[in-house]
Amino acid sequence: MNRISFIIFYCFCCIFIYSCGAVMSKLVPFENLPIPSGNYKVGTRVDTWVDTDRYEWFTSTPEDYRKIVVQVWYPATSVSGPSALYLDQWKRRIGPISEQIDVPKIFIHSIKNVQSNSFLNAEAINIGSPYPLIIFSHGLGGMRMQNTIQMEELASHGYIALAIDHAYDANITLFDDGTIADYRSGSEGELTVEEFWDLRLPQITTRGEDVSFILDHLEHLQKSENSFWKLIDLNRVGVMGHSFGGATSIVASSRDQRLDVCIALDGWIVPIPSSIIQIGLNIPFLYIGRPKWDTPLNYLKLDTLISTSSAYSEKLILPGTRHFDYSDTPQFSSLARNVGVSGKMSSDALRDTLNTRMLNLFNEYLMNY
Repeated sequence: MNRISFIIFYCFCCIFIYSCGAVMSKLVPFENLPIPSGNYKVGTRVDTWVDTDRYEWFTSTPEDYRKIVVQVWYPATSVSGPSALYLDQWKRRIGPISEQIDVPKIFIHSIKNVQSNSFLNAEAINIGSPYPLIIFSHGLGGMRMQNTIQMEELASHGYIALAIDHAYDANITLFDDGTIADYRSGSEGELTVEEFWDLRLPQITTRGEDVSFILDHLEHLQKSENSFWKLIDLNRVGVMGHSFGGATSIVASSRDQRLDVCIALDGWIVPIPSSIIQIGLNIPFLYIGRPKWDTPLNYLKLDTLISTSSAYSEKLILPGTRHFDYSDTPQFSSLARNVGVSGKMSSDALRDTLNTRMLNLFNEYLMNY
């Protein structure tokens, strides 16, 4: 093939691929996020924070301190213009998302057009008293915006919600200096018991420390002149997470007394150390999940945790749900159900159940009614 023929062939391929993407965008449209039910408009901001008290255990680079990205949703004043896109830097995110949910990129290309209900860097409302804080932790290969529906719902009802990108556990972490942390938390093949704990125990310890670092750093920021961070009431703090993030929330709740309420969305309980399972939690705890995990050990450990906990604890099983139903996934497109990523429970009923149970628990223990 001569040079001119190659150029023509290359251009044809590019046009074909682009056309396929355009066609698939129409055949598999993605819907914008449902409007939250609260009275407040929602603002959002993204920050990169560095913990200079911890070295990064995922890397061997000297002086590589633990660095995370956080996204915050909060009650905002009247807003104008378009809301923020669901994905920032979508070109860099679609590939990692595709790999994690095992769906070809061409089928999820339309996610780049999805609008959230949040307005980037909108002015926060100061109501004269600080808002309770909810911290969210994603699962292995997840991302901070994966439960934006719940984060916006919380902010619309008078909470400040903060979601973490756990670096190297997220499908990709994009720092504000242009650097990235790729996904390094997977495992290949069957692991021995020793290999499992050698891998997962440092991970879940690091993630729990990320949650505590958030609280430490917020205490530091509240001493500065920036009034935004003073809108957070660090005496009223809840934590929630999906999958490994659910386990992270439980571990953090057992080790950090500043956390007041805990929710796990289809939480992966297996990697939680037995020492925590046997003692249980002393704060209110709600588990919402699918009927069955691949391993019975997950719910055996959960049942033990609930039985040993000294505060209110509940296990709520939702028939017709699958693992990714406990994220924003089923709300975007019917494709999620067609390819087996989502279960049979309707997306509206699922969203209403998750949001209602979440708000009920947090309102009971964190709101001053």
